[in-house]
Amino acid sequence: MKNIRGKAVFIALIIIALSLMPSFTNGVTEKEQMQRVTCYVIENGKQIKNENDISVREAEKILEKVGEVADLFKSMKGNEKADYTEEAESMLNDLFTALHDAGIIPEGITPSSIGLLPDAGIAFLHPIISFGAGCSYIPLYPGEAFLGVMLRPIFLQYFFMGYTGCFNVKLAPPRIEYWDWVGTQTVMIFGFVGLYIDFGSIGIGIPPAQVLLGESLFTAGIDWF
Repeated sequence: MKNIRGKAVFIALIIIALSLMPSFTNGVTEKEQMQRVTCYVIENGKQIKNENDISVREAEKILEKVGEVADLFKSMKGNEKADYTEEAESMLNDLFTALHDAGIIPEGITPSSIGLLPDAGIAFLHPIISFGAGCSYIPLYPGEAFLGVMLRPIFLQYFFMGYTGCFNVKLAPPRIEYWDWVGTQTVMIFGFVGLYIDFGSIGIGIPPAQVLLGESLFTAGIDWF
């Protein structure tokens, strides 16, 4: 069974590597080609449409930053007494700088403003970071990304290399509490506030990945493996 699973992961990694290899068309590599991203800023019951072009190279940089943040949160497991606050803040700031540079989110949006760095011990919403290779679905939502409040349910399906972590900062005694899923998983999120990006629906050449950063009122799902 382990050999079969190992071969499946190996084949999946080869497919990803081949899909990300640069191809040359009219002197422009695939990584330099631009794709249009439609991001709705949802605030005070209004939707403001924002469109911006993003390259495959910029998308990969953002996904790399998200992966670094996820790796940090994974290391918290079994080591809750360690203080990761400053390191987490630094990595999240680097990620949001990449998002600003790509034009996906406006200036002034920070990790704290969407609840990723909570400063209170009690909250109705819990911070959540989720990303992986797969697909997602939001009923009746037309864009590839949004920033703000989403009252509709969000469904995420990661076929492999998925990560979902929910955490909170407790003041007394000072600590970070969290739970996470790693690998193949199905996630359902209700009452979300933050940033969502579906790279898979942006266009050819963009890695088929989902990214979700912010706070959730309710998170549930199945960790398949």
